[in-house]
Amino acid sequence: MELKPGDPAPLMQVQDALGRTVDLAELVKQGRYIVLWFYPKASSPGCTAQGKQYADLLEAFRQLGAEVFGVSADPASAQCRFIDQLALGGGMIPDPDGKVGRAFGVGGWLGFGLLLGLYNRDTILINPQGQIEKIWRNVNPFQDARRVLEYLKSKAGATPAQPEPAPT
Repeated sequence: MELKPGDPAPLMQVQDALGRTVDLAELVKQGRYIVLWFYPKASSPGCTAQGKQYADLLEAFRQLGAEVFGVSADPASAQCRFIDQLALGGGMIPDPDGKVGRAFGVGGWLGFGLLLGLYNRDTILINPQGQIEKIWRNVNPFQDARRVLEYLKSKAGATPAQPEPAPT
C-alpha cells in the first residue's frame, strides 16, 4: 500500500551513517517535523546539488522545528564521504537493504526497484503528529530543499525549534 498524506508514518529506529541511533518516534514526541529526502547516489552531481542545498538551509529547517535526513541505498562509508564533501550537518541514513525506502514507498530509480541500488528522488515530510504531511515524488534536486522549506514556512503554526520563554 502506498503512503499518502494523512497516513501514519512508519516511525522506526535506524542508524545514521555515523552509527548513531535515529528514533523517528522520539523526534515526533518532541514535536518535530521530519524531512526525509531520498536520493539515488552519494556524490553524483544532482545529489551533490541537493545535499548542498539541504546543508545550506539546515539551520532554517531547524528553526521551523524540522530535522532533516538524507536517505540512500549507499553504504555508510559512501555517505560519510558525502557528509565530509558537503559539510552536511543533517543526518544521513544508509539503507542498503531498502528497509526504509520500502516503508515509505520510495521506489528504485527509473522503475528498476532497488536492483541498481538507487532510489528515486522523493522527499517525505512527517508532521509532529506522526503522520505523513506531504510527499514530493521525482523532485528536482536544484529546487527540492527550498520548496520543502517554503512549504514549512507557509504552515500556520509551524512548530518552533525552541518554546518561547515565559515573560518574567
